[in-house]
Amino acid sequence: MATVLQENASIPLNFTSGTILVLKPVNFAFALEDMRYATKSELNLYNEQRDILLQISLSPKHVTFNDYSRRSLRDGWGISQVVDSMGQSAYDVPVSIHHYLTDSEFGRYQILLNGITIYHFEQRFPGPATQIGYILNFGHGLPSGYRRASTRGHWDVDVYQIDDLLPEDRLALGPER
Repeated sequence: MATVLQENASIPLNFTSGTILVLKPVNFAFALEDMRYATKSELNLYNEQRDILLQISLSPKHVTFNDYSRRSLRDGWGISQVVDSMGQSAYDVPVSIHHYLTDSEFGRYQILLNGITIYHFEQRFPGPATQIGYILNFGHGLPSGYRRASTRGHWDVDVYQIDDLLPEDRLALGPER
């Protein structure tokens, strides 16, 4: 059964290598007008040290990926990677994140929109994701007289073992997974 991830909240998670995290948007059709005014809309995967292992920033045409270390001599942010959302809004389709091991030290995240891979993000920090958060920030506020939608969008969150997926879903992850 899915766990509900509300805006500006986080939930505990047990997301390790060999699993897939599936986020299904719920009620965003009612809240899309609100999204026009949002200055920040992102999904963040955190480890136990509260580093951001993967940040997915959502916009209508692009998806931006980054990470953040709390312990850094600089500002802690990695190098942003921006990809085209291929005509799909993350608020209309499931977002799936698959963590898999590679030759690199901590592995990679494969990010899929509606079952189609849009990016592979190299994990720079140790540990599994133990929490996921969803931030929707309106920065300087909403325009005068504007009322937010009464129905807020949220994500239904599930974590699956790869072996629990249907064979056609496993194919979307690639042959070596």
